[in-house]
Amino acid sequence: GGQQQRLCIARLLAVEPEILLMDEPASALDPISTLKIEDLMRELAREYTIVIVTHNMQQAARVSTCTGFFLMGELIEFDSSDKIFTTPSDKRTEDYVTGRFG
Repeated sequence: GGQQQRLCIARLLAVEPEILLMDEPASALDPISTLKIEDLMRELAREYTIVIVTHNMQQAARVSTCTGFFLMGELIEFDSSDKIFTTPSDKRTEDYVTGRFG
């Protein structure tokens, strides 16, 4: 579980990027494999800027220091992950993170 994701990350690191872009990095993984990928992401974040796209809010809260909320292609809010997930400034963000829509 997660071998394909880890292989893709290893190939990415081989070209020495400045930024890592990850689209749904733990989709379709079991919880243990997800944890391994998230641990790897936290380790890599010490040396790289990582941008992830995910619909998994719990994962975003666990691995991100900053979070942007997009709605219909528009950036609604960008702030620290703690703020976005506890006291968002915009009602649309609050509605999404609390499960009122989406």
